[in-house]
Amino acid sequence: LTCASDTPRLPLQRRKAASVKELAIKTLAPRMEDPSRYSMSKDKGKPAIQAEHDRHRREYKREKKAVIRELRLDGQYIESERRKAKGIADNKAREKRYKNHAWLEAEQATMNQQVRQGGGLLSGGGVGAARAKAKSGKLGIKKGGKF
Repeated sequence: LTCASDTPRLPLQRRKAASVKELAIKTLAPRMEDPSRYSMSKDKGKPAIQAEHDRHRREYKREKKAVIRELRLDGQYIESERRKAKGIADNKAREKRYKNHAWLEAEQATMNQQVRQGGGLLSGGGVGAARAKAKSGKLGIKKGGKF
């Protein structure tokens, strides 16, 4: 068999099946036989003492950040609980105040009704009575008389 360029042509061959190595899923996890001997890329090229010192410093910083975060969360929780308690106390005081105001308004309304009904129950009340007396000449408001 020859091809167009008059060179012998190789016969067709089947492709080989993919090997197990090619089909294997590549893992992203690092292979570490001994975790204690593993060194971070930050520590490469440093003396062992310096690498250990840096590792401890990083660990200390991580712990410090974690503690600050915990304290901040605790502070937020304590403040929210304090505000809840204050809100409950304020609501109780507000309800008591509203109750007292309602009682005072009811008393005032009762007195006003009695004054409106006429002199048998109650007489007087307010500046209107003083003005009526002033018109009759019994009391002089402008002359410094008492109400």
